[in-house]
Amino acid sequence: MDNSLKKLQPLAISILVVAVLALIAYFIAPAVKPTTESFLETTPQAMGIRFLFLAIGGMIALLICYFTRDSELWDVTAQQVAFMGIGSIIYGVFAWLFNGVTFAIPAVSQVSLRPAIIFPIFFGYIFGPVVGFTTGAAGNIIGDLFVGTVSPHWSLANGLIGLIAGAAKLFSDRKQSVDIGTILTGAGGLIAVVFYLMYPATLIALPPDYKAAPITWLMGYSVLIGCALAIAVRFILPNRQRWVAAVLWGSVGNIVGLSLASLADIWVNKYPLADAMVGEFIPAAGANLIAVAILIPLLLFVYETSKEQSEES
Repeated sequence: MDNSLKKLQPLAISILVVAVLALIAYFIAPAVKPTTESFLETTPQAMGIRFLFLAIGGMIALLICYFTRDSELWDVTAQQVAFMGIGSIIYGVFAWLFNGVTFAIPAVSQVSLRPAIIFPIFFGYIFGPVVGFTTGAAGNIIGDLFVGTVSPHWSLANGLIGLIAGAAKLFSDRKQSVDIGTILTGAGGLIAVVFYLMYPATLIALPPDYKAAPITWLMGYSVLIGCALAIAVRFILPNRQRWVAAVLWGSVGNIVGLSLASLADIWVNKYPLADAMVGEFIPAAGANLIAVAILIPLLLFVYETSKEQSEES
């Protein structure tokens, strides 16, 4: 096999494992919660289109790997495989604790407050993009399974978040990584605002009774606010460029991953563009981005401090 293709093997295996886990989850989920309550669609057609978009997302991940295949970041050791399992379990448990039933956010679909999104970003940035991908995708499947549902394309989106966060280290020059991350994060915030201004009257479901109401302006601008906070970290912590890179590329990962999953729901759930981008993407990404900007520096501080203390002892 060509050496360039060998670089793709670890990620390809990870994508295959995620697909198998999602398929198994479809058989377990109805036992956790009846489909009449979870509204999980298990028809071959419903499952097929979701796995189709999982495959498309997997191809995007493999293309990122292929075009950056010269980097050692794509190599996976036995220790990293262990971190994949650890990260997936941690993310799965915390995703379950902050699920869409208990911590619901007004949106078209079931969107939850998810500070746990920091874990795929953390594992991707510290241990590599393949570890981040597996943590995000497999962890999301575990978290969803706890509440009796499965969403293959959204799990893949969570995987992309971890993978793209790890891609921050593909740049040999950290300043270049931070600069490009800043530009992409800012562009993502502006694009989200354009969608909101195009469809400001989009209806969302307001918990706890889930009555339909127009999206609020604060929610409409939440992605821009989150992106602004992420960029602000660069100036608040000028001497912590590693933390800044993790925040910015974690933000880029959220924008890319969640926008792709939301666009997929145009076909999966028959949403119009307004519902997909304003009613689903903006509520999900806005909350995530704000959590990333605040919590990633704190998590990295704890990690680096504990690492230094263990090395001293």
